Amino acid sequence: MASGKSVVGEQLAQLLNYRFVDTDQWIEARSCKTIPQIFSEEGEASFRAKEKECLEFLMDQEYLVIASGGGTPCFHQAIELMNELGETVYLKANLQTLADRLWDEKSDRPKLNSCRSREQLMDFISEHLSQREMVYEKCQHTVLVDDQSVEMIVKEIKSVLV
Repeated sequence: MASGKSVVGEQLAQLLNYRFVDTDQWIEARSCKTIPQIFSEEGEASFRAKEKECLEFLMDQEYLVIASGGGTPCFHQAIELMNELGETVYLKANLQTLADRLWDEKSDRPKLNSCRSREQLMDFISEHLSQREMVYEKCQHTVLVDDQSVEMIVKEIKSVLV
């Protein structure tokens, strides 16, 4: 969450002359609902099933850069599927970077609704990162994004892709 997947993914796709798909946008378009609406009306399990459906839909397509939601690789063994389908990149950001980016976006992110202070936000991020880091580290590449411009991150990703 807030590592820059969508912005970096879109610019990487342009650089490579690939199509770009943001899984959250794909889900919203298919569902005719926003992610917060899906979470509140259908629950997280339904949202995670929609993420899996999105990956399965995209798996036979080529020349594609996909920006997945932060939880996508952590459910339904999706990281294994993602690694089979193509090259995976973990955009790794430190806790402070993520908190700074998320503080102003809290209302757009259903899982952050309960964070009333920066301390609560930092605790939330820390807890989720500790739960997810093991999965993220299964990505084929890791790129550190702290204090890096989008252009620098995109160039680094391009340089590590086979």
